[in-house]
Amino acid sequence: MRNILPNLNLKTKLLFMMVSLCFLSVAALLFLFAQAEKDLIDEVRRHTEDLSTAIQISIEQMSKANGKGASEIEAFKGLAGLKKKGIRDISVVNSSRDVIASSNPRLIGKKLKVKGESVKNIGNVTEYTTSSGASKVYDILLPVVVGKDLLGYIHIETQFEDFADVARSNHVNRLAATLVIFSIGILAAIYLSRRYSGPIQTIADAAQRVAGGDLSVRIEADRGDEIGRLSRNFNDMVGKLSENRELESRLRQAEHMSRIGTLASGIAHEVRNPLNMINLSIDHLRASYAPEDPGRREGFTATVAGIKSEIERLDGMVTNFLNFGRPLHLQLKRLQVEPVLDETVALISDSLAEQKISLKKDFSASPCFVEADYRQLKTCFLNILINSVQAMPEGGSVTVRTSSEGPVVAVTVEDTGCGVAPENIPKVFDPYFTTRETGIGIGLALTKRVVEEHGGTITIASVVDRGTTVTVELPQSVEV
Repeated sequence: MRNILPNLNLKTKLLFMMVSLCFLSVAALLFLFAQAEKDLIDEVRRHTEDLSTAIQISIEQMSKANGKGASEIEAFKGLAGLKKKGIRDISVVNSSRDVIASSNPRLIGKKLKVKGESVKNIGNVTEYTTSSGASKVYDILLPVVVGKDLLGYIHIETQFEDFADVARSNHVNRLAATLVIFSIGILAAIYLSRRYSGPIQTIADAAQRVAGGDLSVRIEADRGDEIGRLSRNFNDMVGKLSENRELESRLRQAEHMSRIGTLASGIAHEVRNPLNMINLSIDHLRASYAPEDPGRREGFTATVAGIKSEIERLDGMVTNFLNFGRPLHLQLKRLQVEPVLDETVALISDSLAEQKISLKKDFSASPCFVEADYRQLKTCFLNILINSVQAMPEGGSVTVRTSSEGPVVAVTVEDTGCGVAPENIPKVFDPYFTTRETGIGIGLALTKRVVEEHGGTITIASVVDRGTTVTVELPQSVEV
């Protein structure tokens, strides 16, 4: 029962409480009625027995007197207790209405004078009724006839306050029981109201915070009734609002990136033509206007080579822009990962030597094969390694390792560079996000896209001033 009641809804709880109160009220009233009925019957039985005893004694006294007026007062001493039972006095009266014996000695020898507000004759019995405050006094005259002779009367003066006390006590008990039961009901209603008003106020306060823009609000939902369901629905609603806000933010960002991408693609197309023209012109200058003096020729050639290198770098940026905005057309074939990494490392060997960066290869003992596009995969590894080199301008070390576990080939690049701040880690794969002044933020975004097109994943872990670890996982290719 303790586990069931908290899970009932409010309507059922109120119905259960009202039915319980009704049952308790009926049960209490039935019990009190039965008890009062028993008390009343017992009281009537005692009065009847006492009255019978009084009449028997009175008749005996009447017989002993034999009409001569003699009396035995001692015989009435046992009737003194009847006064507590509602019988005030019992007297034996002769035919002349003289009291010859009585439970009240002061009445003996006096004339019986009975007056009442109303008189009722029931057969030979005469009943006089007189009001006395809140109760009534009854004077009853019973004739004593032997044969055809009237010997006298038996006078009984009664005041049945006991029955009124029983009825009054019964009413008081009913009122007390009703008050107790409905007091319990009021306490139960107060308990229910507090049990529900508190959580409702909590939900109202939480809703106000949500209306103010705080979508991190959550409330406890461990109850099984309406409040519990309302709390769970509220938490679900706030969660969906939070998801919608995040989705709206992503849509705005995606729209913004789309506009930037469209603009960048247009600019890239426009920039590529002048770059080609400049590149051809530099080749023409180098071929036609190179100095004949060997010393000057060497300087001229170095200058031209530097210009062409910068032009190639700009052309690479333009190519990245264009490739990022175009669908990928992968030419998949079975490749071994380690040779691709060797070729990629060879491309940055000069930068490694210039910045005094040591490189360590920790390749798997068994060759790792994947189904991949050679050119795109090489570009991915190159972008990751370039980021590692740029993160260590003062030198450091880079570790490249491969491993195969089950159906996955993992390629990990770990450096000892400056690291990435925790708040920037979720953004490193976003287009055009970069923390460097010279970067354009397209390399890792393109890398993530290529890896995912291959059915793989790329993750990054970093600690500021300690280094960064980038892990690429690709499906392993099994030779058929």
